Amino acid sequence: MSRPGLDANPLTLEAGWFNALFDEIGIDAEVKGLTAKSIGTGQIGENVRFVFDYARKGANAPETLVGKFPSDSPESLMTAKMLGHYEREVNFYRTFPKVAGVITPKAFYTDYDAETNRFALIMEDMAPSEQGDQLRGCSVAEAERALSAAAVMHAAHWNDPALDTYAWLQGSELAPPPALAPEAVQGLWHGFKERYGDRLEADDILVGDAYSAVLPAWSESYEGPHALTHNDFRLDNMLFGADTAPKPLAVVDWQTAGKGAPAGDVAYFIGAGLTREDRPQHELALLRFYHARLEEAGIRDYPFEALYDHYRWFSFYGMSVAFGAAMLVKQTERGDEMFLTMLRRHAAQARENDALNLLPNPA
Repeated sequence: MSRPGLDANPLTLEAGWFNALFDEIGIDAEVKGLTAKSIGTGQIGENVRFVFDYARKGANAPETLVGKFPSDSPESLMTAKMLGHYEREVNFYRTFPKVAGVITPKAFYTDYDAETNRFALIMEDMAPSEQGDQLRGCSVAEAERALSAAAVMHAAHWNDPALDTYAWLQGSELAPPPALAPEAVQGLWHGFKERYGDRLEADDILVGDAYSAVLPAWSESYEGPHALTHNDFRLDNMLFGADTAPKPLAVVDWQTAGKGAPAGDVAYFIGAGLTREDRPQHELALLRFYHARLEEAGIRDYPFEALYDHYRWFSFYGMSVAFGAAMLVKQTERGDEMFLTMLRRHAAQARENDALNLLPNPA
């Protein structure tokens, strides 16, 4: 078999390649033809939908599959290599079966080449599920669905020492230091202000400046539980289906998976996923909803008060994701609007939860 995304253009894959794959993984089918079409607007990877025409179709043969492959943007390729995105996403699907395939699409084929930093994922197609919209925000019901998935992910490896055995998993004891040190992230904030300053409110800049000034100390000061975390747990990385679907929600884009603080995913999702008008009305109820799902999964040593303190602490995390990504990936009109919207929402989240008072004192 060729290696799409590594040595072959995935848009040119033919029936024989999928027949070889199906034989290998036990799908009873014979493909006689297919169409391949790029989908989505991914900024780190490119997605392709494959639609099959069968000469023989067994009961487990999929109508369609989706592939994820390296970006065609030189800037995004460089960022993915620097941050280990492609290797990490492939290894996530290979390593964590309590999460991968449970709250994610099922992966049928994974490939990664360390020398070239190219990869391929062939996955279950979640259509007709619809991608969340970071700009529009989500309903409370959709937020509860996402936080239920977060509880599944976090509870599966809550304070699990095995997480520290994976050098490719960011935040583990074996992982190399982050490619972007806190001091470098500070620089990205200054670049972001220069590029977008005329589109930012004074209050947003105030929060960003306060956070940036102590970012190295902030990044080292968390004391609390650790778990498997997504670290980009937001609406654009979620596919929402019908309530009666086998997977009413599928979480995708695991290139940032790590050992991290569970409250980081939660604060990031609530802060960016709900509008500035909706979040203050619902965030405490949503936190209690998530906490109840953790307890149902057997996590009984994490008081709600500790969760809320950690939620406040990580209200700043989404700001660094927003301004960092804006400066590191391919710039697009929608990307600009999305990152600015996220930054404004997280700045308001930090202000309205009195999180500025939690920041370490400047050196």
